[in-house]
Order: sequence, then C-alpha cells, then structure tokens
Amino acid sequence: MSTRLKKGGLWLTRVMQGILDKCRVRATCYAVAVLAGMLALVLSAGCGTGGKNDPGRMKVAADIVPMADFCREVGGDMVDVEVMVPPGASPHTYELTTGQMRFLAEADVLATVGLGLSPWAEGIFANTDNPDMILVVAGEAIPRSLLVRAGETHEGAQDEESAGEEGQEYDSYDPHVWLDPELAVYMIVAIRDGYMEADPENAEVYRGNAARYIEELEELDREIGEELVSVSNRKFVSFHSSWTYFARRYGLEQVGVIEEQPGKEPSVGEIAALVEGMESQGVKVVFAEPQFNPRAAEAIAEESGGEVVVEILDPLGDPNHAAADTYLEMMRQNVAVIMEALK
Repeated sequence: MSTRLKKGGLWLTRVMQGILDKCRVRATCYAVAVLAGMLALVLSAGCGTGGKNDPGRMKVAADIVPMADFCREVGGDMVDVEVMVPPGASPHTYELTTGQMRFLAEADVLATVGLGLSPWAEGIFANTDNPDMILVVAGEAIPRSLLVRAGETHEGAQDEESAGEEGQEYDSYDPHVWLDPELAVYMIVAIRDGYMEADPENAEVYRGNAARYIEELEELDREIGEELVSVSNRKFVSFHSSWTYFARRYGLEQVGVIEEQPGKEPSVGEIAALVEGMESQGVKVVFAEPQFNPRAAEAIAEESGGEVVVEILDPLGDPNHAAADTYLEMMRQNVAVIMEALK
C-alpha cells in the first residue's frame, strides 16, 4: 500500500472515529434524558399527597377534622379525603387556600356539617366550577326535633313545643352536632348516601363500612354514658356552645358560655355577670378550646379567686396527636378530661 493510501486510510479512520465518538455522546445524552424522564414520572407517581392521583378513588373534601374522619371510615380505600379547616383553626372564620380551591375544583364530594358551622361552604360549592361535585350537608340530615336552637346553653332549655320548628332556617340551630355520637349516626348515613350517589358501582362497600362504623359509634355512646353516670357535679361553663349536644345527651348542664358569638370577646360586665352566675350555681370549671385564645377563660378563673379551674376540651381533634387522631379517640380523651374536672 502506498504512503498516500496509508495517509488517506489514516485520515478516514480518524474521521470515522470522530463521528463514532460524537454518536456515542449523543446516544449517551439521549439515554440520560430518557432515564431522567422516566425517573420524574416515577417520582411524581410515588410522592403524591395522600394518593390523590390514584385512579378509581374518589376525591372528598371535608370541612372539619371529625367530618374528614367520618368520610374516611365510610369510604375506606375507595376515597382520598382532604380536610379544609386544619387542626387549631376555627371553622367559623377560616379562609380557604388556593391549593384547597384547586382540590375542590376536582373533588367528587364536598362533605360539610352545615347548620352555619362553616359559613364559606355553601358559597364555595355554588361558585366552584365543578358541576359534578356532590354536596353532603350531614348536619341537615338530623331531624329538626333533635336540634337545639342557637343560643340555648343548658340541658332542658328547649321545650318540646319550640323544638325543631319547621319555619326555622338551618343556620339558626347550634351546629356542634357531631359531639353527640347518637346524632353522628345520622351524619354517617348522609355521607354513605352521598358516596352511593357519586359512585354507585361501589355502593355495597360504602353501605358495609357505614354499618360497621355505626356500631362503633353506638358502643362509644354506651361507654361514655357509663363513665359519666358517676359524676356528681354536672355543671360547667364552656368557651362557646360547642358542648350543648354533648351535655344534653349525657345529663350534664352547660350553664353558660364565654363567647356568645365566635370571635366576639365578652365585655368586662359580661364576665362579671357570668362569674356571679357561676358562684350562685356552684360551677367550678370552665372548658376552654385550643382553637381560641384562653384569655377570657383565665380572666374568669382569676375573678373567682381561685375557686374555678380552666381545662381544655377539643371539639375538633387533631390527626397529628395520637390521643385525638380519630373521632373515637378524640371523644374518649375529652371524656377523660371532663371526668377529672367534674369528679
């Protein structure tokens, strides 16, 4: 082979080698890009919050933590539930976030207590661009004859003639119905029926889950009744009217509330009148709530000269605390506090 041919062959070899090297680089970059894309897909599928993107699961929005727990119990593995009002916040004054509005725009069911508890809920449902979303207003499934008018604070305040008047609007009733396990049964049935409407193919699943949980509520009701029957001093003052239904169910007496309206602190004169009423009736405990500033409750305790103690009851619960991470455990924890305070 001539020198020219050798040089030409060497040049051609170098050119071909350069082309191959470039191809390898491009192939490597392409492979890296493909692998990165596949990894992103895996991560997006595996790192979702609560599995909201799982196909086949209904998206359910609930206004408060106890309602969210009810929704999970009835739905089981068939639902992904997001609570709108987080622990520590008040449903009376809460404002939804942009992320929660996005969730509602895709939700299959919005489950609320109703009865004026979450004033934003009806407006959100009406203005959310989600015509297929089912609205469950669980508190309004309770017969009106079992509801207490707003502002009634003690056992027996509502006589049979005025109870559950048909002309009254639902937001004129006390909304804290979930704190009576017997009334909570009506709420479970309402959630079950809403799920069956939204997802009729799995109706039997929801029916079975609801029946099981109703049995647990009935057992809880018996348990609380047996514990509280031994309490001798049955009178208390609460921060606001959260415990009216609970008191009526178990024979306690909520003789007064500190805040007649959520967010409206009592005046000095109102506190003085409440302290005087507590002294005349022998009330020794005020139940405050973690969702509100305890300053007014502490002021009442100070005015009593140390005769009154302030204890904390949580009507909403907190999934981040084992003692109150479900409705059943929240109720048991509250009963333990009540027993200790009133014994």
